[in-house]
Amino acid sequence: MPECPQDGSGQLLEPLLDYGCSHWKTSSQRAADLYDSGVKLWRKEYFVGIEQQLAQSYTSEKFTVHRIDGSIVHIKNPMFGVQKPIWKPYIKLQEYWRLVRSKPDVSPEAYNCTYLVEWANQTVRNYEGPMEDARLLFETSQQHWNTSATCEVFKSQFRNLLSGNGNAKKVKKIVCFGLGDINFKPLDSWRIKNSFKPEDEREPETSLVGGALIHHAMALTVAGIARSCAKTGGTGVRLLTQDPGYSDETRDMLRKIGFEVVGEHGAGGFAELDDESVVISAFTAAPVKQIIADLARPVAIICSGETVATAFDSLKYLFPPLLL
Repeated sequence: MPECPQDGSGQLLEPLLDYGCSHWKTSSQRAADLYDSGVKLWRKEYFVGIEQQLAQSYTSEKFTVHRIDGSIVHIKNPMFGVQKPIWKPYIKLQEYWRLVRSKPDVSPEAYNCTYLVEWANQTVRNYEGPMEDARLLFETSQQHWNTSATCEVFKSQFRNLLSGNGNAKKVKKIVCFGLGDINFKPLDSWRIKNSFKPEDEREPETSLVGGALIHHAMALTVAGIARSCAKTGGTGVRLLTQDPGYSDETRDMLRKIGFEVVGEHGAGGFAELDDESVVISAFTAAPVKQIIADLARPVAIICSGETVATAFDSLKYLFPPLLL
């Protein structure tokens, strides 16, 4: 039987219980203290480093990620040495509230990581293959966007933002996040549900990419306006886009119509942010505004008008553009 603890005078003490103590409470308090002291949750070098690691994911035994205090966590790579992997890695980004309010569904050692490695199963995408006539579908959607009243109002507002009051703003990059995959096909469950609808209420499968098509058309409009306002004739204004959900076919098509596709695994695009950027954020399952606050002060942010402080940026089928 263990001896009971005693104080300096030899009096017996009641045992000290650790009831209510947990790694999560300690970790969340640590995260809050670091944040209050001004420590940045996001660093460009971390985004660059993890993107490079995931590019070599099938030849690396482990990945290295950083906690917000700068310490390192090593994550085992389950696809190391696999010849034909069906899993593709991507970066899961954890916002501030996940660090201090909601207990993350990860091991305690990773509680204070703002980015982690997750895996997406590619079997359905590989089986379904790409959508037919995606390029033609995009060109049709782009024409509808360009001739819409919404586009006219948007172009007027954006031009005023860049060149209004005689104080032209310098833009070198348009950086897009989560515009959506243009080659996305519906799941069987969607097809079955759709088939049971009355014939006049059934939706075409292409309706699921409608938002993504318009988002990319809008990004091209933003790039065109920025280039027309640039004193150099616009040759130096880059148009970049990041979405870890892009298929290979989508990435190839986007390069052909004027985009630079960056951050294949969902991290590298954030390292491109600077004070001469315009940011477009659409289907983002990431705390884009929190990341921007640590990395840059862009010329403008175009995003959904609805935000929730306790959750990731809201996912929208087609977001109403809001200029910030």
